[in-house]
Amino acid sequence: MRDRAVLDSGVIFAIFFEEAASERAARAAGEYRPITLDLAVSEVGNAAWKRVAFFQEREDAARLSLSKCLEFIASCALIRSSDLAAQAFEISLETKTTFYDSLFLAAAVQENVPLLTLDKKMCQSAGTKYNVQML
Repeated sequence: MRDRAVLDSGVIFAIFFEEAASERAARAAGEYRPITLDLAVSEVGNAAWKRVAFFQEREDAARLSLSKCLEFIASCALIRSSDLAAQAFEISLETKTTFYDSLFLAAAVQENVPLLTLDKKMCQSAGTKYNVQML
């Protein structure tokens, strides 16, 4: 197992909901001691809701996958988003990355670890200056 890394919500979601990147996400999560934000709960919950509301995923399957996401998040080293808000705002202005994504970038900066993501846009806008690794 490698050292620590911040996992954004997309990576966590892909581990437990079937996606093209699910295998890569699960493999990466197993290679690091994961860190994430309390915000990940809201983001994976919203993504699970979208799967049912817009993409006709079965509710029972989505509930089970969401439950596994929440258990995983609880097992991670968890950082409070509010503790990173000022730094994330500066990063978002600098990189033109959403505030939500910049919170994960700020967590990686604070912990001096890579940020693992599936977000190509964030990787392009912040990857050169920040230690963002596209899975």
